[in-house]
Amino acid sequence: MRLLKESGIFAQATLIIGHRGDTHGSIEGLRRFVGDLDPDLAIFMILTPFPGTELYDEAVRSGWIEDWNWANYDMIHAVMPTETLSREEVQQELYDCYRGFYGSLSRQLRGILSSNRFKRRTYRYLASRRLLRQLRGLI
Repeated sequence: MRLLKESGIFAQATLIIGHRGDTHGSIEGLRRFVGDLDPDLAIFMILTPFPGTELYDEAVRSGWIEDWNWANYDMIHAVMPTETLSREEVQQELYDCYRGFYGSLSRQLRGILSSNRFKRRTYRYLASRRLLRQLRGLI
């Protein structure tokens, strides 16, 4: 990551939470790791047992799947819990990952002012969406 950034190459990290062994602590550790890694963009997803995969077969056999609505099999909605976290807690952890990474004011300013066009556009878009949400709350 450091070498990519030093070379002016856009660096993205894609991370998956919601493994059976994940806990609040392990996901918090992942958030700290990503913060230290400091990629230009971070994408967080929830482990999803897609049909036809070994994970799906194991999840069905073990009774882990709690949501059979196929519209939620998008890696954004938690369809199964971990050993210690409910589906709702896994979902909240996803939100906390995004808030933790993109909620940093210094990261937002660096992104908005970046010389990298893609990074600048991404962070400006995120900032505009946040402003729109806040304005909607005032109406």
